[in-house]
Amino acid sequence: MAAYFLDDRTSPRSEAFESTTSIKLFRRRRSTLRRHRRGIRFTASKRIRAAMQMPNQYWRTQQAADDNQAHQSLFSRQPATPPRSIDMTAAVDSQAESALSRLRHANNDALPDDIQRLVQSHDGDNWIRALALNPDTTRRFVRYFEQLFGATAGKLPLAERELIAVVVSTTNRCGLCALHHTHALGAALDDPAKARRIATDLHFAGLSSREQALADLAIKVTQDPRSVNQEDFERLRGEGISEPAILEAVETASWFNHTNRIFISLGVVPDDKYFA
Repeated sequence: MAAYFLDDRTSPRSEAFESTTSIKLFRRRRSTLRRHRRGIRFTASKRIRAAMQMPNQYWRTQQAADDNQAHQSLFSRQPATPPRSIDMTAAVDSQAESALSRLRHANNDALPDDIQRLVQSHDGDNWIRALALNPDTTRRFVRYFEQLFGATAGKLPLAERELIAVVVSTTNRCGLCALHHTHALGAALDDPAKARRIATDLHFAGLSSREQALADLAIKVTQDPRSVNQEDFERLRGEGISEPAILEAVETASWFNHTNRIFISLGVVPDDKYFA
């Protein structure tokens, strides 16, 4: 008995198993442990074999699917579906039209008569075509614009109103309005070079003290309207600008901030002619 326990490495010392009952219990536990170990090894081996067979099973399944597809394509009586043709001309035209703004624009023939006339009167420029999507917006916008920038209307000379428009638009970085009104300012001043200098950098423009006072007011209204104070108005009065004209200067600067935000948000593209 002692020799038996000495040969078994996992057995405790023989002194602890002197009775027959203890020996039977020990053997039963040892047998259970061995069966448990064999079960673990069998399960692991089974899983390994299954994992090794998976690629072959996948390959056989995929190969069968490919063969079935090839068989159907060779022996099917239905003609193959021809590739869908693409009208490239229409696609290019659609892309070109969509570049007008971030919104679609209405077909000119479908516009109300008064809106068609407004589009024509403004040379069919992109900005008026973009606004024509909503006829009510077009009417409101054009009515205000034409009253504020009429050649004979206004308390301020047209050149000074255009100066304010350019200063506000360049401050807001609205390329559309800056281009349009730089051209208009050059025409009003009869000096396109000065208009471009104003649009590029006021420091290069050689402005008069009156023009500089109006430009400074426009910048304040655009960047920080709360910073406008009584000294600004006194400065304008000192330049011979009446209070009704000062109000018009504030109105012009404020309205162009409104206009800039419309066209910046819509992403309206300036017409090529303004880059010539």
